[in-house]
Amino acid sequence: MPTATFFNLPPPKREKLLNAAAMEFARKPHSEVSINRIIQSAEIPRGSFYQYFTDKTDLFLYILHSYDKQLEATILKSLAQCGGRPLELPLTLFDLIFADIVKYRDDFSIFLNILRQNAGMDVGQLLNLPDIIRLTIERTDWSGLILAEQDDRLALLDLLLSSVGHSLMAAVCGKLSPEESRRRLALKTAIIRRGAENKEELC
Repeated sequence: MPTATFFNLPPPKREKLLNAAAMEFARKPHSEVSINRIIQSAEIPRGSFYQYFTDKTDLFLYILHSYDKQLEATILKSLAQCGGRPLELPLTLFDLIFADIVKYRDDFSIFLNILRQNAGMDVGQLLNLPDIIRLTIERTDWSGLILAEQDDRLALLDLLLSSVGHSLMAAVCGKLSPEESRRRLALKTAIIRRGAENKEELC
């Protein structure tokens, strides 16, 4: 994590450093990223960098952490909008994230390129998705579903969130239109619903 010295920087200087780093991590894999290029772009002395971060991995993890906090907030907002019902989450989340992608296209493009450049890394773990899923479980209304075990609930949320991710990627990368991606996500969710809902409670 960054040092207190980093957090004491004026916000514009902090943002300039983080933007320079994000651009560099979007351009090269983590192993090939140059601290020199980051500090030149951020216009800071090399010695200052090490007053802010231990090394480039420390900086890389902090940038990813900023993305996972955004993702966590969006998931929880989506869950609140659909009344905590997990099977309503995929389409609500798809709509919210896709609207943000359109609105903040440049920022999303940088994040997408960071993922592409580091495809060999377990970025899902780096993004703290397991913890996000566990937090989501606590805010979820499980009534009407046959999933009483924690592992089953974890698996369901993992499946639903993965489906949303695949649908968004298909829409963003142009493999499918946003409308078709959303339609297929709705179909997947309907199939999952048939296996997860408690038929006795529905009668």
